[in-house]
This record gives sequence, C-alpha cells and structure tokens, in this order.
Amino acid sequence: MVVTDLAGICKKVAENAAVPDELRAQARGMVEEFNSLLPVRGKGNPSEHAQGEALLIKMGRFLTGMADLPSTPADSSRLWL
Repeated sequence: MVVTDLAGICKKVAENAAVPDELRAQARGMVEEFNSLLPVRGKGNPSEHAQGEALLIKMGRFLTGMADLPSTPADSSRLWL
C-alpha cells in the first residue's frame, strides 16, 4: 500500500512542468517500474518481491531529496501581493 501511494506521488511529480526535466524523468521511471510490477501484486516470486522493496526505498529517498530543493512560485511577479 505504501508503494502505491509513493508511486502516485511520483506520478504527480512526473506530470508537474515546474519540476526540472531530469527529476521528472526519474519519477517517470519509478512509475513505469511500479506499473511493471502490478500484474504480480500479492503473488510475486522472491525476485519480484525484492524488486518491489528496492523500489520502495528508491522512491522514499527520491521524494525525501525533493524536499531539499528550493521552491519558487510559478508566477514570481505576484510574490509581494
């Protein structure tokens, strides 16, 4: 369930034009990997289970790193209103 939620967040990151292209590509790759594991959800072999666990860790680290990025408003002309 946690992997599903993190994949949903990664999907939002991948779709957000304000996010740098490199980070969007990384997020998109994790979403694709998650989608490739969906058919074996709950019944995967040990290798697929390990892949899901590794993906969970990768997404957690990626999203934690995103919190360290500086943010600016999409329209900085309205910054002082």
